[in-house]
Amino acid sequence: MKERLRAQAQEFAPEAVTLVVLVALIWIFMAKGILNDRDLIQPIMWHVMIAMGIGTLILAFCKQLNYKRLIFVILLAGLMMRIGFVLYKPTYTAYHDLGEITTVDSYGHAAYVLKIFETGSLPTINTGLYYHPPFFYILAAWVMKLTGWVLHITDEVYLFESTKIVSCAASCFTLFTSHKILKELELGKTATAIALSICSFLPIHYMLGGWINNDALVTFLMTWIILYTIRWYKNPTYFNIIMLAFGFGFGIFTKISCALFAFYTGAFMLVRFWRGIKEKNWKGLVCQFVVFACIAMPIGLYYPIRNYLMFGQGLNYVLVPGENVYCGDHGFVERFLLFPISRLLSPVYLNPFEEYNLNFYLVKSAVVGEFEYHHVEEWPAAVLIVCNFILVVQTLFSAICVWIQKWKERAVKFSWKEEMLLWGFPGLWLWIYLNHVLLNIQLPYGCTMDFRYIVPTALLGAVYLGIYMEKCLKSGRLFQRIFAGICIGSILCLTGAGMYLFSNMFKF
Repeated sequence: MKERLRAQAQEFAPEAVTLVVLVALIWIFMAKGILNDRDLIQPIMWHVMIAMGIGTLILAFCKQLNYKRLIFVILLAGLMMRIGFVLYKPTYTAYHDLGEITTVDSYGHAAYVLKIFETGSLPTINTGLYYHPPFFYILAAWVMKLTGWVLHITDEVYLFESTKIVSCAASCFTLFTSHKILKELELGKTATAIALSICSFLPIHYMLGGWINNDALVTFLMTWIILYTIRWYKNPTYFNIIMLAFGFGFGIFTKISCALFAFYTGAFMLVRFWRGIKEKNWKGLVCQFVVFACIAMPIGLYYPIRNYLMFGQGLNYVLVPGENVYCGDHGFVERFLLFPISRLLSPVYLNPFEEYNLNFYLVKSAVVGEFEYHHVEEWPAAVLIVCNFILVVQTLFSAICVWIQKWKERAVKFSWKEEMLLWGFPGLWLWIYLNHVLLNIQLPYGCTMDFRYIVPTALLGAVYLGIYMEKCLKSGRLFQRIFAGICIGSILCLTGAGMYLFSNMFKF
């Protein structure tokens, strides 16, 4: 038992260390009044990135860049970008529905946090964004309380900057959890490195860490659900089912859309239960399902039921955006089937008030968001968009190739891993995407198309890209060699352009 507890503690050591470092940096910078000081922080980021790049090249030149060191560099660089970006980016720049940082006639994310911070209780209305489940806002209010107590800060607007700890920590934890998923899938070294690079350097993760809303936290909890669904399916223990239950409970307590993952997890629960019936050990599984329900349902369903009883709010209620971003006057083919590649870089940045094509919006918002960064050059944003478009196309092609291969092998070798890659991940990927399409049919508005709502699909796709890339690098076929070269070049350019863009914002 002690060894098991020690192993579990060691597993979460990277998250604990990262959280301590993040909190220490935010508090030190706030205490010294240099938080959001871009003139100080951006040069530090540049020097750290250059040093890491030179160090990596030296290791590679000396043939000392082994697999473990490469993975460490990828993780460290991803964490550095997330934390560095948050240290210099104010909460009130490039945000989503933040609203005024006050509770007076304001109902955005900031007001929600401040309402809990000031009163210690949940909102008594569901106006504006108060309809959202409160887990993120509770955590953010707690962080404000703790920060104010430690640093003796009373200015609520300045104290509000400490809420970045929650989103940034969640973004960092998503990276660690993604790495654990890749290890659970027992991918090859090349496949893991490729997939982890996407998870580490796709710019949406930098942006998630800098937004004061529930997107980063629910993305982490969705990733957690994927991880513990795999672990429970492999090894149906009480620990794994309890961790899975907490993922669902707090995930839905953060954002209702997390309930979509019940389709994925429930399917594997049914398969495991059916096998339990055939193997006559189903009673233990029933007990686990009861434990799961007793944990997940009270946590996840409390707020939706509360708001239904208090306000008649539907369980899947979503606030309708403003009419200025309405795009329902365009047809289904225009919005969901065509891809206007001629407009990929014309203009470079998205315009939520005029855009209407979902897939076009997803490709661009994953790397530059919904904002126009007039204070930095456009070329890195253009590079990011082109590289992401190439990687999306390659990912779809890779997924098809890997799926066909797994289908052919199913009669010879069919383990839990093959089941996950053949049915689990493709099913979840399509399920998330199709629900996003349905959401955009119901709510035809520009901002509804944002990639921030379906971030876990990047991880799912990266798995297949990594698997196919490993096959390509071992192949002597010209097509696969070219495919691999384009993929590696795109990832390197995406990494470099993303680091440049997101370490230079708000400079001018």
